[in-house]
Amino acid sequence: NLRELSNKEYLGILLSKIKSKQEDLSSLHGYKPVFIKISPDEQLENLREICTSILNYKLDGIICSNTTAEHDDKNGYGGLSGKPLKKKATQRLMEIKNIVQDRVPIIASGGVMSVSDHKEKIDAGADLVQIYTGFIFEGPELVHELVNL
Repeated sequence: NLRELSNKEYLGILLSKIKSKQEDLSSLHGYKPVFIKISPDEQLENLREICTSILNYKLDGIICSNTTAEHDDKNGYGGLSGKPLKKKATQRLMEIKNIVQDRVPIIASGGVMSVSDHKEKIDAGADLVQIYTGFIFEGPELVHELVNL
């Protein structure tokens, strides 16, 4: 039930505790940014609430998105990543960008399997792009291609 933490009744408590801990640790270790990773399964109304809370609590940015649990993959339940996630993750990225504008950076993730997928995320409003599944399936060649854009 991890995704319940993004519900309004928990979100403010969670983000305030995260921000407080960040401030406490900053005095010991220097300031370290905190980015909140948002599920691609969030509906637009809840995305607005999450993004507004991120801005209100002055967190440093957003990662859009993690895996989707809304699928009918033949392998069964669980988080799905990679190419099947790309369209949904990019749609959420555009919605989040529309909400937060340029007030916090956004790291895009979800279905980045190629240079063209990377470009799609940048064009949709990402400031940075994270790869994971693409790296697993494509290997270091994908990294080489992205570094040499």
